[in-house]
Amino acid sequence: MEWNKTKSIFIVAFLILDIFLGYQFFQKWQATGKEYEVIKNDVEHDMKADHITYEGLNKEATEGYRITANQKAFTKEEIEALKDQKPLMDMPSDDHKVTSLKMKFANPIALSKKDIEDDAQALVSSKIQDGEKYKLWKVNKSKKEIIFFQTYEGHYIYQKTDNPANMIGQVVLHLNGKNEVVSYDQTTLETFKQIQKESLITEMDAVELLYYQNQLKEYSTVKSCKFGYVAQYPLTSTQVLAPVWRITVEYEKKVNGEKKTVQEYFTVNALESTILDTDQ
Repeated sequence: MEWNKTKSIFIVAFLILDIFLGYQFFQKWQATGKEYEVIKNDVEHDMKADHITYEGLNKEATEGYRITANQKAFTKEEIEALKDQKPLMDMPSDDHKVTSLKMKFANPIALSKKDIEDDAQALVSSKIQDGEKYKLWKVNKSKKEIIFFQTYEGHYIYQKTDNPANMIGQVVLHLNGKNEVVSYDQTTLETFKQIQKESLITEMDAVELLYYQNQLKEYSTVKSCKFGYVAQYPLTSTQVLAPVWRITVEYEKKVNGEKKTVQEYFTVNALESTILDTDQ
């Protein structure tokens, strides 16, 4: 009888302790949430004080995937099926894979100077294998090149353009002095697989990260924040693509005594909250 009474007292005591600890945890959680809100508000206030402006940045949490993809090896049949083109590289064989196409058009293809981007996109879509998977990235007039990046579900797979060895999913059109496309290089990713769904930082989080790390200049404007992917290990045959935010920032800079508008680009890993590169 005494043991039953003692046991009941212990049960009640532990129940009261659980309620007390639960209440303490709830208070701490509320306080942490309020502190986080204060920090967020302080950052936005500081950015405003530094005259850093932005519009329409999403603050809602989202989810995304890391993705794997394989480097495509082009077959002899695929290359021979390309009309009015001839290869500038060795053809594939049993002991030689071709993962980078180098092709020359039988006749140069003219692009209008007025609509060069639209004409180039139309050419890639109609004349190049899987051309609809690529979107225009930039026109490099000094090098006479037009660069396209491969996309996944409509989003760019961002890549370095300064080294052909890093090409994993690109088309590069080469022009002559008459604004005609004479040849191109192509690499392609295939067999995409989503690995695991994970939480992503928001667009606003990515911009604030740049601010935390002193990457945003005073009186600058965040022009855009676009979702995409980057290859974490670009020199391997199987690529792991990480989701990123590609942020464009604009500010004025004096060049030879004159004010000029400068754009700066940042890539932020949306899973790991790290700045991957800067491209001015």
